[in-house]
Amino acid sequence: MNQFKKLLIYFKKLIIKEINYILKKPTQALFFITYRCTSQCKMCTIWQKGEIIDTQKELTLEDWKKCVDMLGPKNLTYVELFGGDILLRKDVTIPLIQYIKKRNKKTMVEFPTNCNLLDKETAISLVKSGMDTVYISLDGPIEIHDKMRGKHGTYTNVQKAIEYFVEAKKNLGSKTPEIIINTTVMANNVENFEAIIPIVKKLGVDGIEFEYVGEFKESNIKNTIFHGMNPTPFYITQGSSNLLSREQAHLLKKKMKNVRELAKNYKIKISTRVIDSLTIDNLINGTIPNKRCFISRYLITIDPFGNVMPCFHCNNYILGNIKNETSFSIRNSKKYHNFLEFQKKGKIRICENCISGVNRNSTLLQNLHRDIYFRLKGKGFDEP
Repeated sequence: MNQFKKLLIYFKKLIIKEINYILKKPTQALFFITYRCTSQCKMCTIWQKGEIIDTQKELTLEDWKKCVDMLGPKNLTYVELFGGDILLRKDVTIPLIQYIKKRNKKTMVEFPTNCNLLDKETAISLVKSGMDTVYISLDGPIEIHDKMRGKHGTYTNVQKAIEYFVEAKKNLGSKTPEIIINTTVMANNVENFEAIIPIVKKLGVDGIEFEYVGEFKESNIKNTIFHGMNPTPFYITQGSSNLLSREQAHLLKKKMKNVRELAKNYKIKISTRVIDSLTIDNLINGTIPNKRCFISRYLITIDPFGNVMPCFHCNNYILGNIKNETSFSIRNSKKYHNFLEFQKKGKIRICENCISGVNRNSTLLQNLHRDIYFRLKGKGFDEP
């Protein structure tokens, strides 16, 4: 593909994103299959919510299929299955992927996993399902990873799962799913997170995405009130903060050049865009340079019980339920438009800490600024 064609595709995506922002047209979906989890991550509280839910009220496979049909398979460009550990619901996850791809093979289907339940049989089934990408959480060497994920043996499970996927893809002659390692950089692993590069290269993964830990400030949660309630985001401080100190933030920025060199030497694809897009002050304060929220407009988020939310960080602000309402009526409700107006006025303070929005909420001008800067400088913001 020549450079001119690539440039046209790049601008087309940015323009479509802006148009969908204006139209409030959901072209992507986030399906929270379950809140239950087999990990107890230090930077996430989803698993805590999963311990108190009524599992009998979780949506069935048929319920989720109806969601797909209601949203219009031809309109969906992307679906992420999310949790919790969604492999606790294998009765839903694998057949749902098959159904989505059957309804529209162009719809990209992805999901993250901690690999605790990803055995050989499951890997084969997922490869056969036609899913496009699997994101595997791996935060560093064995001691660091198991500590951060709150369960002994998780690192070993990751290694085995990658081997199962690579073997299944080879035996079935499949190029998918793409295997991407997702590494969350935080205070506890900033010293040695890059040690995973040679390790996962040997295992045969397709790439690594280095992310930054998200953490919602308690003050911003308290100062965000809509319809008499505060939001209940999942990424909050549990004890000591996971954010970097100023010294650690400078260390991370210094390390990024070495990370890119390692990736080049090992010939593995990496993404450091989230970290590159954050300044030193962003890293230590947990502030995110969002200008607008695209997530609440082009993405429709549905929880394990069918409730539609404006975003999963505002998971207690229910717009409606797909069991007894249509997605169209929910997204055109007064409650939804009140939320957007509230957000537009800057009254949803937790948006300041939304790590999910670093890339997803970047405006056309922000994208152009970052891409031109990164290409010309060959480094991220505040990188020496």
